[in-house]
Amino acid sequence: MELFLQIVGGFVLAILLVLASVYVYFRLKFGKYMDLDTDANQTPLHIHLNEDISPDWLNDSAAKKATSELEKMGFSAGKTYAIYEMDGYVLQAFYNSPMIAVLYKHDIAGFWVDVVTEEVDGMEYTVSNAPMGAEMSERPDSHKVFKAKAAIIELVEDMKVLVAQSDKSFLKVDSDNFREYFEAAFKKDISWKNRKGGISYEEFVVTAENETPFKSSKKVMEEAFVVTKEQELYQWHYAALEEYRAEENIKEDDIYEFEGHMLAVPFATNAVAFLRYLCQQGFITDAQQEKLLKVYSNETDITGLFDKLNSLLSPELRANFVKDIDYPLPIKLYKLSDAMRY
Repeated sequence: MELFLQIVGGFVLAILLVLASVYVYFRLKFGKYMDLDTDANQTPLHIHLNEDISPDWLNDSAAKKATSELEKMGFSAGKTYAIYEMDGYVLQAFYNSPMIAVLYKHDIAGFWVDVVTEEVDGMEYTVSNAPMGAEMSERPDSHKVFKAKAAIIELVEDMKVLVAQSDKSFLKVDSDNFREYFEAAFKKDISWKNRKGGISYEEFVVTAENETPFKSSKKVMEEAFVVTKEQELYQWHYAALEEYRAEENIKEDDIYEFEGHMLAVPFATNAVAFLRYLCQQGFITDAQQEKLLKVYSNETDITGLFDKLNSLLSPELRANFVKDIDYPLPIKLYKLSDAMRY
């Protein structure tokens, strides 16, 4: 399902760059205290498929054509789904073991098809005619073939070659377990991307240049990237707190009392975004942030950076380590000292 994630990422970047262009202009004009809220444009850390009981989109000529082609090649149509966390995305699964074909529709991108199969304890193969998304790196246990605008029969024939070359057995996916398989595959992709530190600047630039219909200055691009990483940090922050709440059996209402006093320290992220995050959380002041950015803006050892900053504080002001969290990536969870909070 990795190509599906890259489609999502392409639209996130396109929206973000439009917002960032306006944001940078007004930030330069009115000062650093402006914030760009991009929470609504973040790729979720997990998804849930809900059955689409009235799939009117299947009446579209493109959907009818794709369905006809897949059925002629031996695929049987499965259920249709909407993605709870992502407005505008619907899909239908088709089965021809060991292959699964997934027909997607997005309100803007239109239709595309992924043909997927996965070895038992081995590689996941995807052949897709998705309209965007070939720029992002792939998991070591994933092999993708990206052919924008390729005919469905070409995708299937390419997959047959990959299947024939494998000496392993393949997972059986059908209408009974597709939802579980798809949701788990999405989480696996998201987890891998986060564990390498999230999107890199190089991936961000290549995707933005290839998938957005306009050019942005380097300054706007760099600011958009930092904003993306800031929002990514807050997504990790709340996800780590949810993992902590579940592991410690803390009532959901109780977590709200101290979530604003917690710090999520990942092993890797953008240092500028991390220092802004620490400032917003009250761990450092605006003045300290400005000084630290001059020294540590290119730092790559984020846990080492945080340990250094924490050690500079008076002992009673230091953040207290709470717990190591493993999802959505390795994170050290800290709590601000009582003295720092007041």
